[in-house]
Amino acid sequence: MKAWLEINLDNLAHNYQRIRNQIGSGVELMAVVKADAYGYGLARISQELDVLGVDAFAVISLEEAQLIRRHCARPVLIMGYLDAKELVTAIDEGFILSLYDRELVTLFERIGERLGKMARVHLKVETGLNRLGLQVDDAADLLTGQHRFPHLSIEAIFSHLAAATNRESNLTQLKELQDLLVKIQGRSPLLPIHMVSSYALGNFPEGRFDMVRVGLAFYGEDEVIPGLLPTLTAKAVIMQVKPVEPGQGVGYGPIFTADRQMTVAVVNVGYADGYTQALSSSSASQVEVLVRGVRVKVIGKIAMNLMAVDVTNLVVKRGDEVVLIGAQKTDDGVENRITLSELAKWLNLRHHEIIMRFGTAQPRVYKGGI
Repeated sequence: MKAWLEINLDNLAHNYQRIRNQIGSGVELMAVVKADAYGYGLARISQELDVLGVDAFAVISLEEAQLIRRHCARPVLIMGYLDAKELVTAIDEGFILSLYDRELVTLFERIGERLGKMARVHLKVETGLNRLGLQVDDAADLLTGQHRFPHLSIEAIFSHLAAATNRESNLTQLKELQDLLVKIQGRSPLLPIHMVSSYALGNFPEGRFDMVRVGLAFYGEDEVIPGLLPTLTAKAVIMQVKPVEPGQGVGYGPIFTADRQMTVAVVNVGYADGYTQALSSSSASQVEVLVRGVRVKVIGKIAMNLMAVDVTNLVVKRGDEVVLIGAQKTDDGVENRITLSELAKWLNLRHHEIIMRFGTAQPRVYKGGI
């Protein structure tokens, strides 16, 4: 096998339970599994979360919603853009749509009337992110006049935090949402509300309302609440071990030149496998991987399918595993770890983007679970 991802489903189950314990009873849990479950694999992850007892799913496309529907009947919210044909299918098949623009109201109503079905929606309200969503006054007008749209079923209200780790910002957005609730009080049925996402699970209990939306927290790569466990290990193998003399370059360019007698291992992973060329390392760089549980430096330019690491003073051979993200033990049983946060820092990227790159390019091996 070339480079691959190992996903620990027992840790996923552990994280699920920690999140349940954090939000408490009476708050439902919506699993955000858009973009192939952030690269972890939508089909398997959604099956696991269904068995664990998640209350609903959120996705970005009709295809993702239909994939979930093949193995479970839980509610699925489609948050992304659908063309006219896809909207007909989504409404016909009973999926929930995000209602984020007034123009969609008449479109959903017209399709629902034609199909003889209710267009199920969650109403998205703009509270400060300034992306998708109805302004508070527009949302209030719609909620207090639903009778004008007999084929439109507004089943929940939701909003999206702009800076989930910033409690002050969260409270400002909460005030906007509360303004809406005041405007419709006594004039609209009480509806479930969801606002909190993974990074606000710990710092924003006031925003939990009836449901929380959780994506990244399931995978434990950031401990957004205490006790989450990482689910991901990204691995490759050594293809060749060779000596390099002082003054010799390693890889294209070269951007790295040996300043001493070195032993270099060539590893079967590159930018085509998601290990981006931005991780290429000169002598001053700090990018590392694990070999035999020891942190070693990446050296030279990352190629399409290969890279080199400095294994001087280690005894290694062809076929030895290399850990790009995750934990590995030394020969003495000491565990070291390369975290996704480290990789994100090296690249100045968000976790999501890194995992999406790996998940798109590499096969996944699931451990544990159902």
